[in-house]
Amino acid sequence: MRHPLIPVFVFLGAVLLEIFGFAWVGGAVGALATVALVVITAAIGLWVFRIQGVAHWQRMQGMLARGEIPARDLLEAWLLMLAAVLLLVPGFFSDAVGFALLVPPVRSGAAGWLLKRRSVWVAAARDSAAARGETIEGEYRKRESERLQDKKDR
Repeated sequence: MRHPLIPVFVFLGAVLLEIFGFAWVGGAVGALATVALVVITAAIGLWVFRIQGVAHWQRMQGMLARGEIPARDLLEAWLLMLAAVLLLVPGFFSDAVGFALLVPPVRSGAAGWLLKRRSVWVAAARDSAAARGETIEGEYRKRESERLQDKKDR
């Protein structure tokens, strides 16, 4: 069983690592150059993300048009979005991980590693109501027409 405070410690460790990175780079090149580096790396990273994101989206649409299920590509798209978020977070270590995820072989390897561990499905299935033995109850009603008729239908 995992300890519930592990995510807090990981987050605090990442923040301290980024602060250390700012102090180290700031001491080497100066404060203004440090801020400029953070802004420039974010801009370059988002530009590359935009280019790769469009290409990735088009590849997934092609797979869907051929009747294929783009499961691995969906995971790679999630990693691509994670790279964009990491590039927006100010810091040099998060930028390094974000830029690494922008490299297609690295992203593909990370997706393969995640799929091999099946951590994607295990995390979702572990917390589901069915895994806890709970029954999800609900109500439905059939509409006579496709038009929305009252506030309950909206």
